[in-house]
Amino acid sequence: MCLKSKKIEHLRIYIFQKTPVDYFTWFTLIDVVLPNDDDNNNTLKLLHDRVEFKLFAAEQHLDRLKEIGDIAKDNARIEVEMEIDCFLSQLLGAVDSLLFQINDKLELGIPPDRVSFPNVQSALSAKTKKIDLVSELDEARQRGKWYALLDELRNQSVHGTFLVKKTTTMATQGFSSNPSEVRFLKVQRDFDGNVVEQVIMNLEVMPYLEKSLQQTKELIYYIRTKEPLLLL
Repeated sequence: MCLKSKKIEHLRIYIFQKTPVDYFTWFTLIDVVLPNDDDNNNTLKLLHDRVEFKLFAAEQHLDRLKEIGDIAKDNARIEVEMEIDCFLSQLLGAVDSLLFQINDKLELGIPPDRVSFPNVQSALSAKTKKIDLVSELDEARQRGKWYALLDELRNQSVHGTFLVKKTTTMATQGFSSNPSEVRFLKVQRDFDGNVVEQVIMNLEVMPYLEKSLQQTKELIYYIRTKEPLLLL
């Protein structure tokens, strides 16, 4: 019996003695608790680190968008919007999870229901003098910056659609065609939630999402490298 098999058998006996469940149940638990290959190790890593989990989830939604192909197809509209909505939620959720990790690892003492960027920034300044830890995120959150736009699009998805199909006329060798493209729709609302202005953004959807994923990964990596406690 190999070393790994001995470890598995030992843990099976332990769980059988301590847990009133049948054989099939604790056998399944062992498969989760003790992985037997690299794929399972990676799975446990993702489940342990919520930041990485959410970045991975965002990538999965982006891959599904790529599989759709032509995202301007009428019969793909619901699927496209659903995947982009999930992509934005997971991507920004990765940064939210990072704020929770900063709160926990640096023992800032912020209650879970009050963990937010302003509160984390304030606590870092008051308790650790490490306010520069999130200075790059602070810059990216400023109006007109890349992260602020991501956050705006995510918030807009709560109210309604954030995509619009744009048709352009092209002339090629005496023939005209009307290809369709999908663009982000930026909606300005007043304090009562009423639409004040709608602007079609001159951004190609897929390149923008890919760039946003890369920017978020780099931001998170840079913040973590500045604080060893965040390198799980």
